[in-house]
Amino acid sequence: MTGKLGYSAAIVSIGRCVTKRDDAAILTALQLGAIASSRAIQNAGIKRRQIGAFFTGRCPTSYRTLQYNQTLLNELKIAPVFNTEVTAHGAGALGTIELAVLAVNSGLVDYALCVTNEASGVWLKDKVGQNAAGESNPQFEAPYGPTTPSLYAQVACRYLHEYGATSEMMAKVAVENRHWALTHPHAAMRNRGAITIEDVLNSRMIASPLHLLDCAVNYPGGISTAFIITRAELAHNHSNPTWIAGFGQQTTHEWISERMGAYDLDVIGHEPNLTNTGCATAARQAYEMSGLKPDDIDIVQTSAPFSFVHLMMLEELGFCKKGEGGPFVMDGHIDFDGGLPFNTMGGYLSFGQMAQGLYNLHETIDQIWGQAEGRQVPDAHVGLVHGHGGILASHSVMIVSRERA
Repeated sequence: MTGKLGYSAAIVSIGRCVTKRDDAAILTALQLGAIASSRAIQNAGIKRRQIGAFFTGRCPTSYRTLQYNQTLLNELKIAPVFNTEVTAHGAGALGTIELAVLAVNSGLVDYALCVTNEASGVWLKDKVGQNAAGESNPQFEAPYGPTTPSLYAQVACRYLHEYGATSEMMAKVAVENRHWALTHPHAAMRNRGAITIEDVLNSRMIASPLHLLDCAVNYPGGISTAFIITRAELAHNHSNPTWIAGFGQQTTHEWISERMGAYDLDVIGHEPNLTNTGCATAARQAYEMSGLKPDDIDIVQTSAPFSFVHLMMLEELGFCKKGEGGPFVMDGHIDFDGGLPFNTMGGYLSFGQMAQGLYNLHETIDQIWGQAEGRQVPDAHVGLVHGHGGILASHSVMIVSRERA
């Protein structure tokens, strides 16, 4: 089945809308979603009545409503025959595209609209506290007042213990991400200057072993990204379709305290552990579907909110062996100059984290078409995007290509 889905559908249009704290008129998440979606429909050259399927990420934390997909489709004045929110944490963003591929290939619909949006950077006063409350078990974790970094730090400690990774290795990731952010007009840390490994290690401790500069920065605004997807036979009617070569997804748990109760699953193994994630399965599915391998990938984006997670994801995405993420990074393999183009906007560490974001996919498509807003990667034709959410709970991987295999 997977082989039949590879390259069977394409992204034929993108719409985006951005709001910043210093804008004269700051947009809400709903406004962002409506504007980006309208732009995507217009750019595709189709009518709104042609939108047969509509998928959103989960409800924005800055615009709570019981059924956000219903709220947004009401604004757009569309009447899809298939619509839903995709709520697998941050993995649900790419999950919307995956469902769109299934929908258009079923023949039930011709065009699917996928949109994710958030504006918590301007509309939430306590984003840190609210985020932690949503990611901790309400009965067994939340009463103790954890922060999101403290929840991830449990995995970080175990990963460093099991594989001998160091704080210097983690810091190297932050350094290289910052280099990319300095070239991107929308990056949160664009004007903050380059950083060194020593800068990271000397920044204040947030939750051991995570220093301040090991942690994602909140994006100071809001972003919405919308895509139009159609099947291959219709994609050829549009200029420059971007082919969805392969994808995969896996979720292993919800709360981090519950993760240790999950075992005897292929991804986790026969004994409980914290350091194997669903990313490996998602990546394997995407590679098999596309017929590609890690050496074929020209550019990589990951939604990793802490530096150590990047090391884990480089391993599980197949760019190095398990436990070798640290040496891989220290040997220059993701260096801004000469390494694998990795998080070319600056990643969550320096571009900024905006939950439910498809903006990493947008950046990848811009890069492979030679239209990057920041530094252009030369000769990039195939890109891989990793979406993650929860405390390493849910993972999606998508490979997109300029050419159809």
